[in-house]
Amino acid sequence: MSRILNGIKVIDFTEGHMGSYGTMILADFGAEVIKIEDAKTGGDVIRSRAPKNEKGSAYHAYLNRGKKSVCVDRHTDEGRKIILDLIAEADVVCDCFPAGELERCGLGYEAACKVKPDIIYTSHTGFGKSGPLSNTAGSNLTAEAVTGLLDVTGHDGSVPTTHGSRIADQFGNLFFVIGIVGALLVRDETGEGQVVDVASCDSMFTALEDILIEELMTGKIYIREGNASRSIAPYDTFEVKDGYVSTAVSTNAQWEKFCEVMGFPEYADDPRFNSNDNRGENYDEILFHIINDRFKDMTRDEIENLLRPLNIPSGPTLTVEEAIGSEQINHRNMVVELTDAALGTLKMPGMNIKLSGEPDEPAASAPLLGGDTFDILSMAGYSQEEIRTLQAKGIVKDAGGEK
Repeated sequence: MSRILNGIKVIDFTEGHMGSYGTMILADFGAEVIKIEDAKTGGDVIRSRAPKNEKGSAYHAYLNRGKKSVCVDRHTDEGRKIILDLIAEADVVCDCFPAGELERCGLGYEAACKVKPDIIYTSHTGFGKSGPLSNTAGSNLTAEAVTGLLDVTGHDGSVPTTHGSRIADQFGNLFFVIGIVGALLVRDETGEGQVVDVASCDSMFTALEDILIEELMTGKIYIREGNASRSIAPYDTFEVKDGYVSTAVSTNAQWEKFCEVMGFPEYADDPRFNSNDNRGENYDEILFHIINDRFKDMTRDEIENLLRPLNIPSGPTLTVEEAIGSEQINHRNMVVELTDAALGTLKMPGMNIKLSGEPDEPAASAPLLGGDTFDILSMAGYSQEEIRTLQAKGIVKDAGGEK
């Protein structure tokens, strides 16, 4: 079945998480994503990253599913020529390196434009390709730290706390894909390519959302609130008999329903709680304890069964194990099974963008290191003799050895 990015060819220099999740999405939707890897360094660093076993990395199998791998030394003249030959037939180039890395190899935007004038040249880096930090390596933790996200996460009085997952890189990857697809649409309209520059740092700065807007508008310094909200109350996580449950009451209409079903209708019109502002002002000292006392003798399911029919957001705080087995996650096909070239049968997260005209399964498994070198170079016009000569020099490597 055709996928929406069939016919789009991507030359992919990304490594690790940064950029790789974005190019995985492109591959899921049918783009031909060709990873450029260096056999001398073991290829993409994520090939050796946990979780893994003696056969390979499950993390690599996930983030690089559906891609192809070409092993070529970009630091040599012959390797550079090979890559430029591949770029000449491509639509998009992707990288995750600090500013200047590919330029030093003679593979920057200007060099790419000479062989493909309408190329879309894209990057997902820690700090972007400009600014005082652009030539330094970034990380998810660094992006959370320098944008203030660490400082606003956790409870009042706690130390700055990182998010439980790599949210900066994940956010950046999604904006990375949006930028690429947008640039492809512009190219279709104008015939011109362009540079797409996405930074995890920028992405985390926008993720501050209303915290950032309020400080820009009023200068008010945000104080960590844990799981609660400054603008909505109750919006929190409460302990119950069998764990924790979250609930969010956003409107006065929801508040009235919440009070009725929870057995304290007298609070619906109480002047301390009859608006979001009033509920927020009286939340920590009064309202939290009212709700907490009611919830502590109930189970997660009992609360959800009361609130869900009223369309009041509520949900149990599941463990990762519980989430993997949950009816909602599995109904949405968010746990899929693939046969990976290195690891065999493997479960991993599914596709979280659902399109009615698209398959709901990843396109293929992740590649072996250099597993497509021979085939890709052959299609690019290199003869078998030329490829064998390049192999003998150590310029390229094929996972299957000489053919």
